[in-house]
Amino acid sequence: MSNSSYKDELSVVTLTDAGLSMITLCLALFITSANATTVVAIWRTPALRTLANTYVCSLACVDFVVGLVCVLLALFLLPPVRLELFFKHIEVCSLFQGTIVGMSALSAIHMTLIAVDRYLYIIKPYFYQRVINFRVVAIFLAIAWGVGLIISFLPQFIAKPYGEVPLCDITQRQPIWYTFYTCTVLFGVLCVVNVIMYSIILNAAAKQRKAVRANVPISHQNGKGQGNSSNISKGTMKSIKFFLTVFGVFLVCGTPTVVVMGLDYYSRVPSQVYRFLNVVAVANSGMNFIIYAAMNKQFRQAFLRNSALARCRNSPACCCLHGCADKQGEISDKMGAVSINQTVYK
Repeated sequence: MSNSSYKDELSVVTLTDAGLSMITLCLALFITSANATTVVAIWRTPALRTLANTYVCSLACVDFVVGLVCVLLALFLLPPVRLELFFKHIEVCSLFQGTIVGMSALSAIHMTLIAVDRYLYIIKPYFYQRVINFRVVAIFLAIAWGVGLIISFLPQFIAKPYGEVPLCDITQRQPIWYTFYTCTVLFGVLCVVNVIMYSIILNAAAKQRKAVRANVPISHQNGKGQGNSSNISKGTMKSIKFFLTVFGVFLVCGTPTVVVMGLDYYSRVPSQVYRFLNVVAVANSGMNFIIYAAMNKQFRQAFLRNSALARCRNSPACCCLHGCADKQGEISDKMGAVSINQTVYK
């Protein structure tokens, strides 16, 4: 493709380009507001300030960053803007590509940390109580964010310079060891770890159900001592379904883009397909808010309470609402004191 024909092609905005860009801008608004609401809900609701929800809060921060990147993606989907902003400024292209890859990797790391946390809480409850606390969780999250930020900023230093025809294409600009051998393999390994953790948990739950039906203690059936006895209650199983749903949606939204990115090194994938899958991948960052509201009563109540307070905080007509919220806050304080290590699922 010559430089002149290339510029002519980028001067035309099709209906598909405009539609995808508008959808992505709407996603950016929803993702940022939804995840900011999640963080505020956890911060303002004592019963939600648990070890497991510390990962949820951090994941919401990751998704908030993805929401900001959606603005860049929406601009990238418009050919004239892509030419003027991304193709003429290589640093913007590297920032765009690196942030999407880095935050996706960081989301996968968070999913794995949650899966391991639930595994230890359920399968190794005594070890969990002795070792895991907010300080340990903070260390794990700090390491995770460090890895994510390194992956995000690496493209600024390792990306190939533009050729005669500038293209902000990740498989043409980034070395294969970065996008395929590092990021794609990391994504695959983390997903396998998640599957293993949840498989062990679900298997332990199935054994417990059989033991309950047979009226045989779990420790006798498994031949294990008290140190390894599982801790699977009805509420805990609801929490597992909750986090398993979050992981499943992440897997469905993110896997197509990761697979296509790997295949693109060996067989060129149409750019339209690639861009559409990018929109699907970033849409996952808004799905968690919906899952929290649909599957968790405490999150749902916190979302409603905080949104109501935000609308009429300074209105005298809402005094009764503030009073109700204060009472609910007192109840939440008591609930948080009783169950500080797990979210209450009803």
